[in-house]
Amino acid sequence: MLEAKLKSWKMFCTINDGVNPWNVVYKIASGIIRTSTRLTTLEKEDGTYTTDTRSTIMHMLEHFVPDDREDSDSKLHRKIRKEIQEPTDTADDKAFTKEEIIANLKKFNLKKAPGEDGLTSDILIRAFQVFPLFFTQIYMCLKEGCFPKQWKHLVIIPIKPGKEECSDVSKY
Repeated sequence: MLEAKLKSWKMFCTINDGVNPWNVVYKIASGIIRTSTRLTTLEKEDGTYTTDTRSTIMHMLEHFVPDDREDSDSKLHRKIRKEIQEPTDTADDKAFTKEEIIANLKKFNLKKAPGEDGLTSDILIRAFQVFPLFFTQIYMCLKEGCFPKQWKHLVIIPIKPGKEECSDVSKY
């Protein structure tokens, strides 16, 4: 009984958009509103629950993107850290050529929507034609294994496990 009440309260809190709460209650009771896909609450390791969207997201980040600290490395992580310190040059490494880059750019789907940077494939092709040396030098990042901080951006999209309500962060 207590679990059903908690689930119902979580659903109500998730869909209440700050206006008159009785409008939402009426819509839920009449079946006009279905459950939302917004994050609600998650259970923490200490048995408490997150209280709002921000604390839920922070809990997910702590779980899925832990701090990168050497003192907590596993054997595998220590091996990876060691390997990235070694040079990546091998005997068969060849420099990227202008011809190779333009050939690959032309393989891009011209009808595909741009990514987060807003650049479409035709823009990249035209930019390469104007600045081929610049593009060729950018590919040195692959050889050197060093990338600008602006490129180190990620988007995390939590995927809810099925239709059931789930408060366990590891289920996302």
